[in-house]
Amino acid sequence: MTSTDIFLTQIQSDVDFIQRAKRMGLETLGDIMGMKLPDLRKNKEFTYLWYADLLAMLDKHGLLEEFQRRQL
Repeated sequence: MTSTDIFLTQIQSDVDFIQRAKRMGLETLGDIMGMKLPDLRKNKEFTYLWYADLLAMLDKHGLLEEFQRRQL
């Protein structure tokens, strides 16, 4: 498993994804792993395209299943 203390800038090269995440207050994998989808969706910066990129990134780093479990 990837450490959740890693900054998104260290593992994601998509500048738009990172900027949107920062505007949402998300800078590390831990920030993302601790968020619930309803809270993310309330943020004015949230889009489902960004969320799809988020899920792809989590899957790439072996964190998707853990993220999904935390959503329950």
